[in-house]
Amino acid sequence: MRTSGVWRAMTTLRATRSRLAIGPRHLLGLVAIALIAAGCSLFPGSGVGGTLVVVETRGGHCINPPCGSRVAIDADGRVHQLAPIVAELGTVPPDVVAALTAAVRAADFQAIKSKPFAGECPVNFDGQEVIYEFWLASGIETIASCTVDVDPEDPLFRAVEATLNSTSVPE
Repeated sequence: MRTSGVWRAMTTLRATRSRLAIGPRHLLGLVAIALIAAGCSLFPGSGVGGTLVVVETRGGHCINPPCGSRVAIDADGRVHQLAPIVAELGTVPPDVVAALTAAVRAADFQAIKSKPFAGECPVNFDGQEVIYEFWLASGIETIASCTVDVDPEDPLFRAVEATLNSTSVPE
């Protein structure tokens, strides 16, 4: 997880601060530089390994509530679970990542979001809602299946599904 590297850096800075006689303004400047450097790899096109898509499911009928998960697909092909536990799920071949990246960049999010979901959200009767976060250079586009009528045949959602289905599990 990206924040763990920043957390380790900040812990190290705190531990060595007194030995180096770094003042509060200097420490703040170092932390700002570390956060900017970490943030540069968060969006496609701004660094290798940034997140492309996060797929969250919530709701459903499960033994140990709350039900759901968050899975991230990164630009370097890494697929990992963010919640309910952090776990490496595998990797995706470069050609599949390239197809997903192209689909994310070509998507017309305004058109996709213009079709509101009509009906009762499945979480109200033990079903699941799927929330997609598409990480772009301009920010994060969020599409929730209980808000937007998600067309599974749309090239964007087909690319997400193809990517998740082609994840090779680590041994």
